Amino acid sequence: MHIIKTLLVGLLMCLMTALQAEDLTEKKQHDWLERDWEVRYLLFVGPEKDRAQDYREAQQMNARFARKGSTYPRLHGGVLMPNATTFPTPKRPAIATILISFDAEGNVTGGDNDLRGFTGRLSFNDLIMLVPPDYPATKPYALPYLRWSQGIPGNFTFGPSPCTFLDQKRYEEGWKSGSHLGDVGCREWTAQLFDNERPYIDVTTYTKRGNFIGQLIGWARLKDAPKPVIGMNGNTWLCLLECPANEQPGVIPDIEAWTSRHGYPMPERPRHQPEYPDKNYYRDIVCE
Repeated sequence: MHIIKTLLVGLLMCLMTALQAEDLTEKKQHDWLERDWEVRYLLFVGPEKDRAQDYREAQQMNARFARKGSTYPRLHGGVLMPNATTFPTPKRPAIATILISFDAEGNVTGGDNDLRGFTGRLSFNDLIMLVPPDYPATKPYALPYLRWSQGIPGNFTFGPSPCTFLDQKRYEEGWKSGSHLGDVGCREWTAQLFDNERPYIDVTTYTKRGNFIGQLIGWARLKDAPKPVIGMNGNTWLCLLECPANEQPGVIPDIEAWTSRHGYPMPERPRHQPEYPDKNYYRDIVCE
């Protein structure tokens, strides 16, 4: 009964917050939070076919806004990311990654697409956005479903961090573990990023039917040292970013030899995934 009451209180507060946020979208649609920018990069990861579909949907959405003369305060940032780095793997869908890098001022400094002149900003309602060089003549672009999440109150294991709408669903009751969307989200990524004893970030979803890389968005802070991002897609291990010893991203032919060569432990399957579901934090959750 206590858990049910806690959930009801949490849902009520979430609803109130959502209504306030909607009001802020109208009244403060282009206000920015004045805080230091701390994101060094964002990495969009997922099956190549999903990334291509996301890009087409973003084009269609922005086209609808333009036709209707919409006063909607932002554009879909998916149109800014037509290019991706692709990692083909046998017997599994190819994996695509899109990298956006920033400096301490939030200026985009590099990545897979030419976004020079764009600046990362955090909106009044916690949306992570890219502001074009001719703003406000051109509306800012909301990065796909990405918000700054404060995480679980009092818990700094995996937050604060950028999280998506999919992440919100991933940690709720009713999530089907092993779904094609993957069980690794912002909490799993951030917990590994924050763990100084862990030499890499493993984005593998481990299942009895086979291991794979699902959909997620990863990140690093400006103060974080480079940390390799690896994952197993089917029977193939990949290094996706910040590979050690100046290795290029791509296939890791032998994971045992690779970890031994760099002095890393072998990746281990977690006891369960997702590793940090909401049900473990009912006493602490109000709203994310």
